Parts: sequence; structure tokens; C-alpha cells
Amino acid sequence: MEKINLNQGWKLHDSPLYWQKEKLEAVRAFQDGWLTCDVPADVRMPLIENGVIQDPVTADHCLESEWVEKRAWWFFKEFELSGLSGKTLELVFEALDTKSDIFINGQYAGSHRSVHYPFVYPAGHMLREGRNEIAVRVSTGLEDVTDEQLSQLNWAVCREDDNGGKYRSDYRRAFVRRPQYTVGWDWGPRVVTCGIVGDVYLLSCGKAVIRDVEAKTRLHGDTAGLTVTAEVESLPMVSTQTCDIQVTISYEGECCAASVLKDQLLTSGMNYFCLDMEIEHPRLWWPNGYGEQPLYRISVEMILDDSSKEYREITYGIRSLKLDTSPMGGEKRKFQFYVNDVPVFCKGGDWIPNDSIYARVTDRKIEKLLEEAVNANFNMLRIWGGGLYEREGFYQLCDRKGILVWQDFMFACATYPDHLEWFRREVQKELDYQTRRLRSHACMALFCGSNENHWLFNSQDNPRWQVAFTREQPLGLYISNVLAKKVIHANCPDIPYWNSSPYGGKLPNDDSCGDVHRWHNGFMSQDMEERIEPVLYDEVRSRFVSEYGCIGPCCVESICEYMGTDKVEKSGRAWEMHCNVFERDSVYAGIRKHYIDQPERLGMEEYALYGGMFQALVLGYSLEAMRARMDCFGALFWMYNDTWGETGWTVIDYYLRRKISYYAVKRALAPIRLVMRRENDELVIWGLNDTNAAAQAEGELGYVSFDGRVRKLKPVIFKLEAASRKCVLRERLPKEDYRKGSIMFLASGGPEESVYLRIGDIRTLEYDKNSIEVLQTKQTGHYTHVTVTSRGYVHGAYVKGGYSCSDNYFDILPGEIKEILVENQEKHALHFGQVR
Repeated sequence: MEKINLNQGWKLHDSPLYWQKEKLEAVRAFQDGWLTCDVPADVRMPLIENGVIQDPVTADHCLESEWVEKRAWWFFKEFELSGLSGKTLELVFEALDTKSDIFINGQYAGSHRSVHYPFVYPAGHMLREGRNEIAVRVSTGLEDVTDEQLSQLNWAVCREDDNGGKYRSDYRRAFVRRPQYTVGWDWGPRVVTCGIVGDVYLLSCGKAVIRDVEAKTRLHGDTAGLTVTAEVESLPMVSTQTCDIQVTISYEGECCAASVLKDQLLTSGMNYFCLDMEIEHPRLWWPNGYGEQPLYRISVEMILDDSSKEYREITYGIRSLKLDTSPMGGEKRKFQFYVNDVPVFCKGGDWIPNDSIYARVTDRKIEKLLEEAVNANFNMLRIWGGGLYEREGFYQLCDRKGILVWQDFMFACATYPDHLEWFRREVQKELDYQTRRLRSHACMALFCGSNENHWLFNSQDNPRWQVAFTREQPLGLYISNVLAKKVIHANCPDIPYWNSSPYGGKLPNDDSCGDVHRWHNGFMSQDMEERIEPVLYDEVRSRFVSEYGCIGPCCVESICEYMGTDKVEKSGRAWEMHCNVFERDSVYAGIRKHYIDQPERLGMEEYALYGGMFQALVLGYSLEAMRARMDCFGALFWMYNDTWGETGWTVIDYYLRRKISYYAVKRALAPIRLVMRRENDELVIWGLNDTNAAAQAEGELGYVSFDGRVRKLKPVIFKLEAASRKCVLRERLPKEDYRKGSIMFLASGGPEESVYLRIGDIRTLEYDKNSIEVLQTKQTGHYTHVTVTSRGYVHGAYVKGGYSCSDNYFDILPGEIKEILVENQEKHALHFGQVR
């Protein structure tokens, strides 16, 4: 099988939206106004490149290009072909956004109406030797949705207009299989995408082709049994063929197992060959922090009776995975993942598309984000259901880096018309394609039916929608409750499935069972105190928190970049648009509670600093609190990455700069961590060990004054079993002045960090500003090793200058010695600041 790439050298023109496919020749006759581009391309990309529009992620320019969605867009590509005799040709568009008509040499080839699975067409009868042309008419698809159709859903579609998110909404999205977020969300603008947004190519096939290779694992003792299934299509319509099938499993170039099926009969159409193989002493795949991620190569070679060959290869991680939902007593049930029979506490964040114009996201941007997730001690990402199924390279990187994937199907915050046969057919094709594509990835931990659809629209939780789910009018729940389960059972029954997020218990979002989204008793509460008080997360009683969050600003450099000016004012339409819909002065309130009065008067530098520290406090404290709950088995915060720059949920901003909160999250998710809390009059310490090796936390514990003069310490050793969480100390809290000091654990140099007991907001503590002393500086390659200490307590010590560090915005306890690595290729002198 040969792939002929058609990505380069396209031209583009627009037309009135009412010009349908019969207007092909009229568009081709245009003499001027043509743009050139390569694909993947959203139509805005060449428009930006040619100065027709400004980048919609900057300032409020998104409003200036809304006209794009009110036009039809026509792509044309000419190319040469030769040597077609005896070949079967297929035209493949990996992704079209969204309503599309495809033409080959002026002939209508078909239509497509979903971005979530490819358009594949047997094109040999339309292609010819020499010059050929492909044309595509594409529009957003929103234009076809009527009020009559929306009335079938009782208009039950969440819109950010309802939350004060002006310019961000569209009921019609529920009828169109496009990325739902592109009409606008609380964290992103309305930029309704349109274009050829995936690779385009021809597949030139001989007499047979290997369509798919699937692998399944059975672990027993020190042996891995693998079943490898090769899906082979024999292309002659009426005749049989003969072939040999050879499967080889290798690791780092060394063959581990091989099997051959000789003289196999191929009948016309699909053929399936299953080979059972065993690997002794397999190298097991583990999530990040629990072990390594060895990947085997599984190669399938097919030799036909005429000696022609076909070859297909996949990488594969050997592991077992299960989701335990067994009873815990009363109405409680576990929601706990096990990998290779080891319990895994799932920790990480929720992933959204990386740009409002997602077609321009580079492979390097995805790789950088996943590198930063690993560095922050993530072992899971949840792919949110209002965006996209990510490209293949994303899942391959998750395999390599040990990031488990919770994969939502692409339905979010809306009812959907699954009572309509055409819509069910579209969704079935989508789910079938995506589950088959992803099923052999070691990273795949769970498929999930939707985001918040069961929760938001049921009549008990939200009667205002006036929705009644019935079997005759399921309004999207047929997809989650029936269709998706059938597809999973047929294609990948070993991958767990969950109906929605949140889901479980008598009503969705019940603490007793399944996963929850902690919003109305968190940052979306009507009570400002609940949004900004981290201690409330000690009250979490959920089995698995898959969504919650806190808002904070980016650094000043990013703020200037997304505002498009060096002189930023915290007012005006553009500023408001780049502040999250749910912000509602919460950052100011958080600064006021934890740091200083009158935060509205702060300059931009101070606003970014104090606002970032507020977000860091809430995320760091809350993640520790959930990890320390022995009956909670996962904590994923909203959200990890961004689609444009804003004061918002993320810890990595749109420009891939770390926010202050990134470092707090990294510390809170450290593989070995002590968590210290006050319960009534008791001091309680939990020991967390998210590794596969036993460890111990060794140091001194006791009351230390913030000036360092009072030190009532005793030596302690806490033994932490492998892959364990447990209470390691519970004792009466000593009577001390906790305005002027706290209980502290000063680590003696092991893998754990020093920690202290937080009692009260930072602004209520009485301590002087203490100087940061640099003990040693050493340059190694691109990194500067800096060792610092302080005689007294320092809050929020940071390296000035926006450097990427192993740790930053950290506290220094009195007498603590701390070493950090600073990425400092230019070997600049480093200077420290601190938050007071």
C-alpha cells in the first residue's frame, strides 16, 4: 500500500453561503480573490497570512472575523498521477470541518457532515493518468439547523450567554458534528472553524491490504499472552487469493515472539486472522511515576500468492487495566483504577483543544504540553467531550510518557437529537472509528459517553430545562446509555466505559458512586467564600473528582501578547473577553482574602503575582486534600491547557508559559508527599507514595516559629509502602502561637519535601520579611543549580525573569536548604523575589 500525500499546493476561494455544490464551475471561473495554502488548514489561516483578518485569539479580533462562518469556502487541488493500472485508489480526508461536498475531476464524489471521522472514497473510477483535480466545498454546517429542529430538544443547549458570556453561544451546535467549543465557551471565544483540518492523501493498494492490527493482553504469572488480530481486505470482488501471515513481536530490535500462518485463504472483502503468542518475563507498561513505559513493536507481514507484500506495524505496551466499582459499605462504591493489579491514584487535569484554530496546532506544541504534564507528576489526562479526539501522535506520546487517557466521546453540555436516524448513523460511524483507532494504545484507561449531559438536564438536578428523558425521546442519552456500550463491547470490551462525567449514584454528581464535578460547592458557587477558601476541599467526600478548578492570571508577558499591546489596562471589551466568564471578581476576592486590601489598585505585575499565588494556593491545597482522602481515588482539575490567552483555569497558558499555579500543582502531585492537616485539636499527617517501591520520609517534626528562633523538633521516620496512601501520624496538636509559627516537617534530604501545617490565611500570619540566602550556584549545561536557604520563613520565593525552574514560587521554612534547577542557557545572573 502506497500513500500519496496531497497536503501541499491548494487554492481557496469563498462564495455566498447559498451557493451549493452545483456552483462548482461558477467558483472555478473566478479570476481573482484566490488564496493559496497547504492543508491541514482552517480558512482563517490563509486569511490571517494574507492580512485579510487579524488573529482571532488576540485582543477582540475574533469579533471581526465572524463573517467567515457566513460564507461557503471552496478548496481546489491539482496533481499528477501515473502508473494507475492494476491499482485500487482511495481518497482520504482525515478531517473535514464540517459540512462538505467533495468533487473529483469535476464529478460529485460525496458529502460528509462530521469532523470526527474521515471521509474515505473509492476514487479509482474517477481518477486518470496525468492531471487530476480535487475540489471541496465546506461550510460550518450551522446554517442548516432550524428553530423547528431545535424545538425538538426544547432548546436544551448550554450557552455562555446564559452565564454572562457575551458573544459566546449557539444552540445549533447540538445538531452538527463539529468541535462544540468553537461556538464559544467560558474559556474561549466564538471562532467557528471551517476547513480541511486533517491530512489528505490517496491510498494506492494492490490486491489486498492490511486495514488494522489489534493486540490484546492476558497476564498470568510471569508470562504475557498476546492475541494479535490482523484485519485484511481482499480487493478482488469475485475471486479468492492465498497468502501467508507472519506476526513478529520485538523489543528494542530483539525478537520476543513470532508466529506464521501459511497458505491462508483470502475471500473477497474482510478477513480476520488471530494469532495467540506468549512472551516470557514481559516488560510491563506503567503509568508515570509507577515505573517505565516499555513499548513493543508488533509487525504483521502478508505475502500474497503472487509474491507481493503488505506490511503494518504498531507499538504496544503490555499491561492490564481495570476499573474497580465494588461496594465499600452502604451506598458507597469504589471508582479506582488498577494497572497490573496495582492501585493507581489518578492525578492530573482536563485537556481541551490547544487553539481556537485547532488546525494550526503543531506536533511540537502537543509534545511540549505532554512533557510539562509528566514534569508536573501527572499520570492521567481527561480529554474533554466538547472538543476533539486528538491526533494519533498525541496518544503515541501518552503511551511513551505514561499518561493514562480518560477519553470522553464528543458530546458536551447539551441534549442531542439521537431520536433521528441520520444522527444515530453519524454517531455510530464516529464511535466505531475512534474506538477501533484507539483500542490498542496502552494509555487508554476509559471511554466516557459525554460531558455533563446526564447531570445538567435531568429534571431533578435542573428542572429549569424542562427536559424529560424517555426511550422515545432520549435527547442524547441513547448514545451514552446504549449505542456507545454496544460499540465498546464489539470493538474494545477490555477498556472500561462510563456513561458520562459526572455520573454515578441515584443522581449524577453523587459523592457515593462514580465521578463528580465539584463546581456548585466550589468555584462556581454563588457564595464567594466557597470559591476562594481552599480549606473547604478538606470536606470532599467523592470517590473520584474528574473536574473542578480555580481561576488565575497569566504572567505579564502573556497578558501583553494576547491583548496585543505593551500597555494593558484592566478594563475594556478586550480585557473582559480575556477574563473567564466565571471570573466575576473572584481573583480580586482571593487576593483580598489571602494577601492585601484593595487589589483593584494593583499594577499588572502585582495583579499577576498575587492572583497567580491565589490560584496556586487553591489548586495545590485541594489536590493534597483529595490525595489524602483514603476513599477518593482520583483528582483531575479543570483545566490543564488553553485555547487562547486569558485569566482562566489553566496552569500552562496558551503560549506554553507556566503559570504560578503550575509549580503548586507539581508539588502537590509529587510521587512521595506528606500532607499535614489539623482536625479539631489533632495534628494528622498522611503519607502518600505513588511509586512501586517502598520509601520513607525522614526528618524533624515540631513547632517552629517563623523567625526560626523557637524550634521544638524531634526526629521522625515515616515508612511508606509501595503504591500506598495512609495516615502515618495522629496526635494532639500542641498549644503554641500559630500566628507566629507552625508545625513543620523539615526533611533530611530524601525524596520528600519539607511541609508545614497551614493554619489561617497568609495575611493573618505574623512574620517579618526574611532574606533569601544563596548558598551555592553551579552551571551544568543549560541549567543553573541554585541552593538557597533563609533563617526565617519566606513565602513565595521565586526566580525573577520568567525562567523555567524545577520549582518556583515556593516557601522556605526557617533553616531549610533547598536546591532548584533553572533553565538558563545564557548563564545570566539569577535574582530572587518573594511574596509578602
